[in-house]
Amino acid sequence: MAFRNLCLLAILSGLPLPAFANDTSLDGLKRRIIGTWSSISCELRPQQNLQDPGLAPTSTYLRREFSFDADGKFAAIITVFADAGCKSPAIAFDFAGSLVWHDANPAVEGAWSQDYVIDRKLELTVLAPPMAAQLNQLPQAACGTGAFVVGERRDILGKPCVLLKYVEGSKHVVDHDLLYVREDTPNMLFMGAKHVDGTGFYFPENRPLVGLQQPMIKLK
Repeated sequence: MAFRNLCLLAILSGLPLPAFANDTSLDGLKRRIIGTWSSISCELRPQQNLQDPGLAPTSTYLRREFSFDADGKFAAIITVFADAGCKSPAIAFDFAGSLVWHDANPAVEGAWSQDYVIDRKLELTVLAPPMAAQLNQLPQAACGTGAFVVGERRDILGKPCVLLKYVEGSKHVVDHDLLYVREDTPNMLFMGAKHVDGTGFYFPENRPLVGLQQPMIKLK
């Protein structure tokens, strides 16, 4: 309805009609994602209960920042917060790797399936004492070695960590997702909608095929 009203307003005022995305090719998408992208606002995610997946998912609040280059590399920082307003940072994940592209994704025309292969950097930093206390209750070597200290970066690239999912047979974390940027709205980048049960995209069969999550906006 909103788009229809916009079209009527354009006709009555003599303005050109809004453009539709014409380039739905993979090459076009690869060009459009180049740059740095950030969350528009605090984001809500369902999170599978790590201790008992049979329980209802919990709520996670976060902000994202991603950058993509022309060589198929990406880098990202995801900061998780303790509150719904994203005012109290709890832990940050700093990671980088390579994109592996697949077929067109049915979520929307112009979306393409891809994998984030985190093979260049994977670090976590605890940002609040309550989070450090909670993580320090984990068994020894559950996520790296030694006690968690607020403000201290921990390199967990290629190392087991209960906070993430290492699929058997792979030494790197891989996230099976999609990317989508309309040609006529190049300042918004979409990834796949998270599953309502909180399960991650750690297996190809868990790749999102329906729905888009809140977009990120282009910073540069």
